[in-house]
Amino acid sequence: MTPYKAFWQIIRYTPGLYALNAVLQVFRSCIPLLPALIVREVMDRLAVTPGVDSGLWVLLALLVGVVTARVAALLMSVTVDATSTASGTGLLLSNSFSRILGKPGAQGLRRPLGDVVNRLTTDTSGVSDMLMNSLVVLGSASQAAVALVVLFSVDPLITAVVVVPLIAAGFLINFTSTRIKKYHGESRRAAGEVSSFLHEVFNAAQAIQLANAQRRVGERFREVNDTRRRRSMQSRFFTTVFLSSVWTTTTGLGTGIVLLMVAGKFKDGSFTVGDLALFVAYLGWITEFTALFSQNLAAYKQATVSLDRLAEVLPDGGTPADLVAHRPIRPVPDPVLAEPAQGEPLDLLTVRGLTYQHPESGRGIKGVDLTVRRGSFTVVTGTVGGGKTTLLRAVLGLMPKEDGSIRWNGQEITDPADFFVPPRSAYTPQVPHLVSETVRENVLAGLSVPDERLRAATRAAVLDRDLERLDNGLDTLVGTKGTKLSGGQAQRVAAARMFVRNADLLVFDDLSSALDVTTERLLWQRIFEAEDKTCLVVSHRRAALERAGHIIVLKDGTVAAEGTLQDLLRTSPELREIWHAGEGADLDES
Repeated sequence: MTPYKAFWQIIRYTPGLYALNAVLQVFRSCIPLLPALIVREVMDRLAVTPGVDSGLWVLLALLVGVVTARVAALLMSVTVDATSTASGTGLLLSNSFSRILGKPGAQGLRRPLGDVVNRLTTDTSGVSDMLMNSLVVLGSASQAAVALVVLFSVDPLITAVVVVPLIAAGFLINFTSTRIKKYHGESRRAAGEVSSFLHEVFNAAQAIQLANAQRRVGERFREVNDTRRRRSMQSRFFTTVFLSSVWTTTTGLGTGIVLLMVAGKFKDGSFTVGDLALFVAYLGWITEFTALFSQNLAAYKQATVSLDRLAEVLPDGGTPADLVAHRPIRPVPDPVLAEPAQGEPLDLLTVRGLTYQHPESGRGIKGVDLTVRRGSFTVVTGTVGGGKTTLLRAVLGLMPKEDGSIRWNGQEITDPADFFVPPRSAYTPQVPHLVSETVRENVLAGLSVPDERLRAATRAAVLDRDLERLDNGLDTLVGTKGTKLSGGQAQRVAAARMFVRNADLLVFDDLSSALDVTTERLLWQRIFEAEDKTCLVVSHRRAALERAGHIIVLKDGTVAAEGTLQDLLRTSPELREIWHAGEGADLDES
């Protein structure tokens, strides 16, 4: 899709708003032409008959009325401008977030997070602002056309001569538009690099301090910031300094031409003082159109760059067409009480021949079979790189499976990512994701539940005693990504987030890796205090292996062995190695 068609799609999303905006812009721009006509008549009257008569008062009253009408039109236009801009920005953001959030959850963004945030904030506004400014140019074009008609009726020759510098300025600006686009693209990329760098620094503040790398990080920041400054200066030179010089010079040149050509016309009366005032006033409006047109031409080039930059962050080769596809923009819903699981409760989960290979490394899982029965505790274990986390993510749809089937009570699941969500399934990843809010907000994550249910969830996660020691209990701020909590506390907050949703299937990826032996055993015990809890767990810890009814050992992405703990200790060298390694870990923690 060409940039022009993409921009037209945004306009067609709310055509009524843009049509009303266009009408208001034309009305708002043409009204200022009337005061110049009134002033022309006033000056000509005063030149012939000095003094103030009733006709002059009528003209002055009319002037006040015109100014009032212009202010009213301006206020209405600004209101519609803001609404139109918000509509276009909302469509771009909605489509961007829809594509980003709709990708498999375990797949990373195509660009660094800081750069993505920069694009979603600055580039979306750049596109919408350009469309709004295009309507301003439309109004200014109408104003300039009417002004030229009026001036041509006063003196065709002077009008024709004055237009020549304007046309030359237009060609000059069009000639430099390619360079404007190039410099703006470089400026936006440099700004994105600064945002990405700052994001990485904030996330690695502790590591930077421990490595005593503050000075080197500061030097690197100065380097990327200097690059951003240089490229921004180049872009602003062409879009601000150069364009401003062009229209300022054009205005001065046009005014000079008028003064030179009318000097001799005053003597024979073919040109009056009022005509001169009209030419000077209208010349400013015509020149303003040249300025606005040149600015918007530069903005169009910049918006084209912005549209391409937004498409670059979309997963799976997104295009500008995906950004401007028409879709309803819904308000953020209020927190609601969790509903019971839809459809049949879990009796049997079967996975057959599940395959997924990571594109970068070629490693993953191949032909894995898995069976999970209601009320069971199934553990997936194995050596590092065996495919344990990949298996869980492929089952849950966080990675797109390449082959195999997933069935819930015998019914094949075609879209696991949409199916395996609360209250059917809840998942805690190996590294829990917490936001910079309170413990309560991290557990509820927008859910509204009774306090008793929230307390039950924190107790099941063995978080109750920790909450008593925190300054504000559930209302304690956890810091950026949970930095104010220990690793074990962060994992248990994530576990409580699972438990509060009363899901049929609980999926844990190495939940207990940061827990001591006593806390881990208590956690598993409390989970199974409630009946019919079904768990699918990745773990190498003894507490989990001892509780497991069924263990699957993965090696190099395939099932090396499976069965009960006692059977596998006799038959599987991989499990024996994991078991004996766990013995040493348990002794260290005891």
